[in-house]
Amino acid sequence: MRSMLNQWVASIRQGIGRRTPGGDVRRLPRRHRIRAQLRRHSVAIVSLVIAVSSLGYNTWRNETSELHRNWRQASFELTREINELQQVVLYRRYFHSVETLSPGEVGDAETWILGWGRAASVRDLTSVLPDPLPARGVHLHTTWAQHAQHLNAGDESAREAEEALLAALDDTRDSVLELIRNLR
Repeated sequence: MRSMLNQWVASIRQGIGRRTPGGDVRRLPRRHRIRAQLRRHSVAIVSLVIAVSSLGYNTWRNETSELHRNWRQASFELTREINELQQVVLYRRYFHSVETLSPGEVGDAETWILGWGRAASVRDLTSVLPDPLPARGVHLHTTWAQHAQHLNAGDESAREAEEALLAALDDTRDSVLELIRNLR
C-alpha cells in the first residue's frame, strides 16, 4: 500500500503521466497534458465564461437603461419648457398693448425674463441629450436672442419674429418627441 502511495506521489511530482504495465510513470507530451487538464476542468471553464459574459451583459444593460431613463426624464422636462416658452411667445405677440410701447422698449418685464429663462433652460437641457438635440437647443436660444425684442413691435417684424420662434420651437419639440419614441 505504501509503495503505491509513493508511486502516486512520484507521478504527481513528475507531472501528468500514464502508468505502464510495469507501474512506471511515463511523461506525456506537453500538448497531451494541457488537453487532459482542459478536459478535467471543462465544466469550471465553461461556467467561468458564462459568468463573466453574463456579468458583462448585465452591466451594459444596466448602464444603457439608466442612460435612457435620464434621457427620458430630461425629454419630458424639455417638452414642458418648450411648451411654456411657446406660451411666452404667444402671450407677448397677442396680449401686449402695442400702442404704449416706444421703439426698442421690451414690454412686460415678467414675460421677457421668463422667456429668456425658458430659452436658456431649453439650451441647457438639450446639451445632455443625443444629436440632433444639442444643435436644436442652441438654434432655439439663438433665435430667441435675435427675435424676442421684435415680438411686440406691432409690424411685420413682429410676425417674422413669431414665425421664426414658433418654427424653432416646433423643430426642437419634434426632435424631443422622436427621441422619446425611440427610447426603449
